[in-house]
Amino acid sequence: GVDFESKPMLVFCACNFPSPKEVDYDKMLSMILYKLDEFVENDYTVVLFTSGATNRPGWTWLFKAYRSLSRKYKKNLKNLYVVHPSTWARVLMDMMNVVISPKFFKKLSWVDKLSDLAGLVPLDQISIPPAVQAYNDTIEPPRAVKDALNRRRQSSSGSSGSTVADGSTAMFGVPLTTLMGPNAEHGVPAVVRECIEYLQTHALETEGIFRRSPSSVDLKNAKAAYNRGEAVDLDKLGVHVAAVLLKMFFHELPTTALPSSLYEIAPALAQCTTDAEKTTFVQERIMATLDLPHRHILSHVFYLLHHIALYSSVNKMTSHNLAIVWTPNLVKSD
Repeated sequence: GVDFESKPMLVFCACNFPSPKEVDYDKMLSMILYKLDEFVENDYTVVLFTSGATNRPGWTWLFKAYRSLSRKYKKNLKNLYVVHPSTWARVLMDMMNVVISPKFFKKLSWVDKLSDLAGLVPLDQISIPPAVQAYNDTIEPPRAVKDALNRRRQSSSGSSGSTVADGSTAMFGVPLTTLMGPNAEHGVPAVVRECIEYLQTHALETEGIFRRSPSSVDLKNAKAAYNRGEAVDLDKLGVHVAAVLLKMFFHELPTTALPSSLYEIAPALAQCTTDAEKTTFVQERIMATLDLPHRHILSHVFYLLHHIALYSSVNKMTSHNLAIVWTPNLVKSD
């Protein structure tokens, strides 16, 4: 999944660590790094659940593993949330702060309860292991987590202003049919139109566009301004704010831009061998099945992404890399 700023989110559960006597941790680390190599090209967030663990790797291995991480793993990590921190976890992180990198410690947040985590990341995107849930139940009632999730939803709904029908100018978290009309007669929402136009003009040659995270303050202020119907000066904010605003708009839609009914037919796209076949497949099997608002707005986004991919020799954002950063904002797992 992705966090509230549309950064990819990795979740590790210590309760799932295998016994070092049964599994070669060096081989396991190599496999994990191989799987994550492309993932960490983006700015990303990590959530680590330490509760319920019965197996722990040794200190020597942990420091060796940290030192084996390439620069992008450390540089692109923006937030590390350690949930249910044990004494072991606190000692480990303190040692890393002293021995390895004080910068690493600045990205670290201790999270005591799941209800606290709900305000930091989209908790409903995380499958909580039973061992973690059982531990959390010993420190707060199960209802506390549900209440925290409801407060977050109400806060998001309030800030995104889902009362458009009552005259609100809000744009985030509002159904496309409400924003655009059932036949897309109102056109593309201003935030989408302006971000696409700005990126089309200024971001085609920006390395890592859609991968980098801008200032959280700038992003929050720009989103709030769009929700109030105010003018936003993207020239002052820059391409990375515009890029993340665009991803956030789609991620916060009440229903996904690409419905789950399409998931079964999408793999057939891989059977198309030419660009012409792929284009025809997307137009006839995917886009044609969508209602007019979704079809209209996605055509604008795909047009931008196509142009960005054409400059991949400069911006490093191939169609494959764009798919990695955009997929979590267009589809969601059940």
